Amino acid sequence: MATTPRYLGPVPHPAIGVRIPDIFLEGILSAYKKRRTAGGLMLSCTRETAPRYVIDSSPGKYLPTLGHTGSSISDYILKSSRMARNRGVVVEIEADHLIVGSYLQAVQRLFGGTDEVELTQEEVSSSLSFVFDAIDEAAGTGLVNTFTADTTSLVNLKPEKYSKDELTSKFTSEFPDGRRIIEEYSRGFRFSWINGQFYEVKFSEEDIMRFKLEYTRSLETCFKIYTHIRERMDGKPFGFELTFDELPNRSGSELLYYLLEWRKMGGHADFVAPNIGFRKRADYKGDLLSLRRQLSYLASLAHGCGALLSIHSGSGVSPYTGKGRGVFQAVAEATGGIAKYKISGIYYELLIDLIAKSKVSRHRRFLERILDDVISFWKDQIDRSTPLADQTVRNMFQSYKQGLKSKPNALSRSRSDFFRHYSYIALNLRGGNNRRYIKDELLNLYTNDSKLRRTVDREVERMTLRLIDGMKFANNLSHIPQTE
Repeated sequence: MATTPRYLGPVPHPAIGVRIPDIFLEGILSAYKKRRTAGGLMLSCTRETAPRYVIDSSPGKYLPTLGHTGSSISDYILKSSRMARNRGVVVEIEADHLIVGSYLQAVQRLFGGTDEVELTQEEVSSSLSFVFDAIDEAAGTGLVNTFTADTTSLVNLKPEKYSKDELTSKFTSEFPDGRRIIEEYSRGFRFSWINGQFYEVKFSEEDIMRFKLEYTRSLETCFKIYTHIRERMDGKPFGFELTFDELPNRSGSELLYYLLEWRKMGGHADFVAPNIGFRKRADYKGDLLSLRRQLSYLASLAHGCGALLSIHSGSGVSPYTGKGRGVFQAVAEATGGIAKYKISGIYYELLIDLIAKSKVSRHRRFLERILDDVISFWKDQIDRSTPLADQTVRNMFQSYKQGLKSKPNALSRSRSDFFRHYSYIALNLRGGNNRRYIKDELLNLYTNDSKLRRTVDREVERMTLRLIDGMKFANNLSHIPQTE
């Protein structure tokens, strides 16, 4: 079996965001190796990480939410590849969430922000240029082998509210030859799934007119990203994932429409991430039977178009709950285990939690500093009414302040909803000499405190094993074709 990194193809596997590679890779790779699991290592290449010129820039030149881990794309890829190779673990390295649109809105959307502004073509072109820079840096390492494109911001949600007459008028105006696509989709589409279920999808004329208006701009822009990747990969195979998980509504038959149109354009997709009702940093509270039914339906549509499901927002309310009781089992059973499952920020939450529970006084003092500096940052944003301080931030900050009246300790404060959602900014806070002082101190603590390091490695491994075992990803190496 060839070692790392390599393109896994449509092989079921976990994909984990390595927000601080120097700290989290040891435990993640140990779990992969223990379960003979080929897995993904990833970071969002516009939110979590960014091109080197962004990371090396002076504070204030770019929004601090851009590349907020403080690691460049090439750094995280090179570190991940080197360590995986040294451990003899097969990994796929992913440039995740190549986002077209407002990166500020993309971050706010994660935490419930809903204010969307229609992007001008100039804004789209500028955003695409940045995405191309991210792709170039990733591909330039010669080590990245899969990509996820996010053109959610270009989905036009207005047609959802159109009357039939308004829908017809808009469709006819924008697509004079639109009758052809309506006739193309006039037949039924039938799919079966591994649980014995059969599904038939029939599109009405209104469905196709609405979908065409909603998704054309997203499709066309996504294909520009795909074409750029294909050129930069220069004939090497690569994985590609489409994502819709951050749209406001749960996915349905529009998933089939998008995938069919994508194939007509000439693109391939190993995975597709629909909206299945999962929320970031929250346990799933819905009915598990309904979740199984939805996943079975969506998986059958995706599989009929040559793709598997990718599950996003995969972590829950704490590092120890998975996505809630029974959720891993429900997802594994509904998809037959043939899916990708993504988690990221929960490893950072775990690290903070372990520091918060430490009995070492200097650890507690350090946590207090992190808490105070994160809160100070967001209070300043709110006081100055910056674009970062949207209504969701303000509401959660107010709830946090109300909770302080009971004088909670540092552990309780670190587990507050506000801190869990917005402490990501800590890694990008700058101090003297423009150092990312909190990130540097975390690295120093992990490197020099052997007891804490052992605890972190052990708990990171355990959390990774819970995902692997819950989703039945163990021994997926047997599904990967042998190479020299």
